[in-house]
Amino acid sequence: MGKFNDFSDLKALKKDLEVKDSSGRDVVTPQPKKRSRTVVHKPKAQLEGEKVAKERGLRPGCTVTLMDSNDRGILRHVHKDGVEIEVDGLLLRAGFGDFVVNNAEEDSMLVSSIGGGHKRKEQGTDRQQPLPNEISVDLHMDRIPSGYDAPKGFELPYQIEYFKSILHKYMKHRGMRISFIHGVGDGTLRDAIRKEIDEVYALTCSWAPGPAGVTVVTIR
Repeated sequence: MGKFNDFSDLKALKKDLEVKDSSGRDVVTPQPKKRSRTVVHKPKAQLEGEKVAKERGLRPGCTVTLMDSNDRGILRHVHKDGVEIEVDGLLLRAGFGDFVVNNAEEDSMLVSSIGGGHKRKEQGTDRQQPLPNEISVDLHMDRIPSGYDAPKGFELPYQIEYFKSILHKYMKHRGMRISFIHGVGDGTLRDAIRKEIDEVYALTCSWAPGPAGVTVVTIR
């Protein structure tokens, strides 16, 4: 075996040699695999929604109350121009001024107090007043809560969402009649709410034309 002048020659020889197993076969030294990284970019709309949520102190998953109906729901998504709230399995669009975030401590106290009292309330003190059999709801923008906050050009979707929120509020009251005042106009709003009933709420509601500018919906 030849002599090596310095350690650099030994290192070069070691690099060129192949490792052999007990049987004498050449074994290639496995090289470590390089890990690949996948960068996932969030959609622009999602980033904008997260920014608005942070600025307004909103957190998806928190409990909120709708201002116009006092219905409680869960905040699911925050968008640049509004939010989506889940109420009894339905996803409703709402403006930032159409709801309030519930206080977590108050909700906890409310839940713990239900059924936890030892004293029985006097009969009749906690009874809800019966709902009227027929009501009227005006769908004109100036009569809708927070209607003035609707973005320009989004009046019709805003009216439809308000219409659906009213239906949902009284959906459990079978036989109730709701007269929706949409006006005469060009019939766009009238056709939209009637189409909504035919395609989405046909199993739970029916509609009939009322006086001019009115559609009467009956809860089945």
